[in-house]
This record gives sequence, structure tokens and C-alpha cells, in this order.
Amino acid sequence: MPKRIVIVGGGFSGLHLVRRLEGLMRPGEIELTLLDRNNYHLFTPLLYQVATGELPPHAVAYPLRLPIAHARQRFVQTDVQGVDLERGAVRTADGDFAYDHLVLVPGAVTNDFGIPGVAEHTLSMKTLADGLVVRKRILETVENAARETDAERRRALLSFVIIGAGPVGVELASSLRDLMDHSLRRMYPEIDLVRDARITLIDAGDRVVIAMDERLSRIAAKRLAEQRVTVVLNTLVSEVAGGIVRTKDGKEFRGGTIVWAGGVRTHPLVTGLEGAALAKDKRLVVDRTFRAGRDDVLSFGDAAYFEWEGRPLPQLAQVAVLQAPAVARNIAHLVRGEALEPYVYQRKGDLVALGQTHAGAELAKYGHIVLGGLPAWTVWRINYLMQLLGVRNRSTLLVEWLLSYFFTRMVVDTP
Repeated sequence: MPKRIVIVGGGFSGLHLVRRLEGLMRPGEIELTLLDRNNYHLFTPLLYQVATGELPPHAVAYPLRLPIAHARQRFVQTDVQGVDLERGAVRTADGDFAYDHLVLVPGAVTNDFGIPGVAEHTLSMKTLADGLVVRKRILETVENAARETDAERRRALLSFVIIGAGPVGVELASSLRDLMDHSLRRMYPEIDLVRDARITLIDAGDRVVIAMDERLSRIAAKRLAEQRVTVVLNTLVSEVAGGIVRTKDGKEFRGGTIVWAGGVRTHPLVTGLEGAALAKDKRLVVDRTFRAGRDDVLSFGDAAYFEWEGRPLPQLAQVAVLQAPAVARNIAHLVRGEALEPYVYQRKGDLVALGQTHAGAELAKYGHIVLGGLPAWTVWRINYLMQLLGVRNRSTLLVEWLLSYFFTRMVVDTP
């Protein structure tokens, strides 16, 4: 009888696992079911480009049914409600799905750290819908500013505050400035966007992109200064009200648009898992073979607490993609009753986009070389072009990037 494999989550972990399993499993060895509330995989590293009009939504969304159909397995679009470890079943809005081996990879969700007003008064950057809402707000703001005759109110409308100076916040701030300077400025000659549009980036850390190499932080900080982005560090946000960000040291930052890019936390499906060992950050503790204390439950990527050299691996797409082949091999070993392989983590490095023809790149494979400017921008573009799945998506991405490089971004307020 084929073993029943249920994968919860169609993010980087789930999608890449399906693709890797296809090449490893023999016909009839497994019955695989992928469960996700969306029928597409979102390429989240480029979501900020949807928000700032550099890419259309379909360029970063890949149909989950394509790899599943190719592997002759099953995809079910449904809301997963929980996991019953004792019965070996996943509970969903469309019934239960029994499994012999469960791979729990639901990703992560936005973390507001319990700060009052974040959910009510900020825009987030986690889902495709979030990216479209941010884009709509930017364009509505500029349209309203074009009609505003009072200079002070116009500047207030065009004040953008981004909370969180990690990759999402930094890349969004940089791309937003490019959008203002190189596209909207031409479309709205009645507004002085160079003078009136203000972007403020706030973070609790002592440098931008603090999880990356310090040299990348310096490159990013220098570029943001060149783009007239105000960076406020060592500042803890205490509250967000309508158009106001208050900090614990008593400061206030006003913004017509406030975006929350403050980080992620473990998905509720994992935090609510009864009978499983959870780390302090509520991630599912796994061993070197990705087992969560038992052979029938595995996890990796954002949902898993995988300790390496005394520290947990970060919740990054890169980590999930690197782990997927090893997880696929161990699932094959479990199905066949073979010994499992301990995973060895080999970090690739980090990339951060910093606007038109600028980026920062750390290449861990080549002695941790750090690049900036056009060379890093080239590495960044090639890397993401190769990571994107599907010939159509890659072609769309390449064409859109070329058009946005040579021409004004065609940013319009459409669904």
C-alpha cells in the first residue's frame, strides 16, 4: 500500500518539497496531498515590487496545481483548522485528511509584538492582497495630494512611515523612493515629489538589515541616505494611532501611510499543536533529520526550530529552499524503512535590493565576498530570476524588469 503523505502549506517549503519528491519516489510508493488556503505559491521576496508597481501580481504568483498535476498527486484548496497527532489526521474545512507522514510547513504570520494599534492603523506586507493594498494606498495618496492646495496638508499626505528595517522594510523604502523620483514625478508635474514626499524607516535595532552581514548594513544605510530616506534606529514603537507612530522614548512620527514590516511569528497551526515540543518562539522543535520527536511528523522552514551551531536557523525563504532536498530524501527513507540522513546547513549568503541599479550582496560560498552597486544588483536580479518557478513567470519577470529599467513604471490603480 502506498504511504499517505500530507503536506500542509504551499509556500517555499511545501512547493519545493513536492518538486523534489517527484524525482525521488517510485510510482505507487506514496499518495501525496498538498493542502493550502490559496491555490498559488507567492514569491514573497518580490512582493514589495508589486506594492511599488515594478511588477504585476501574476509575476510573483505560481499555480500550485502545476507541480502537483505534473507529479500526479493531489492538491486541495482549503482552510486547515488543526492537526490531531493521536489520530494521525489533519482537520480542515473540507473534512479530515489521514496521513502516515505529515509535513507541517504552514509558514509564518505577521508579528505585531502586541503593540497597540498596529493591526488597526498599519498596512502589512505579507500576502499578495497586502501588496495590492499598499500599491492602492500609494496611488490614492498621490492622487489626493495632486488635488490638495494646502502645502502643509499635501506634505502630510505624502509622508510614509515604514516600521521595521529588515529586508522587507529597506527594500520597500528604497523602491518607493524610486517610484516617486522616476515615475510618479513625471506623471504628477503639479506636485514636487522630491521635496514633499518623505519616507521614514524606524527600527529597534542599531543598524538596518541587522540579521545580515554588517558590511551589507553599511551599504544599505549609505544608499538609503542617498535616496533621502530618514532612518531612525534604536527606537522601540510603543503605539500606533491614526497617522501617528509613538515610541517608548516619547517621540512621535506622523505619516499619511504607515506600513508594518516588523517581522514574523510562528503560524497558529504550530503554536496550537498539542503533544509536540515547541521552542521559546513557539516553533516546532525538530532534530537533524527534521522529525518533530516522531517519525510521522516532520517540519522545516519557518515553522521549524532547527538548531545549527548553537543557534536556530532563521525564518527565511532561502533556508526552506536549501532544506527541501534533504527533507525529500528523508521522506523517501522513511517510506522505504531506511536510515535517515542528518542535514548539514550550508548558507549561501544574503541579498538586499536598494533601488534602480543598486543592491548589496554577500556571497558566502566565495569567502563571504560583499558587493555593492551595479555588480550586486546584477547578482540580485539573476538570482531571483533563476529562483522563480515556471518559464512564463520568469519571462514576465525579465520583461517587466527591462521595461521598468528603460521606461517609466506603468503604475495604475487596478485590482
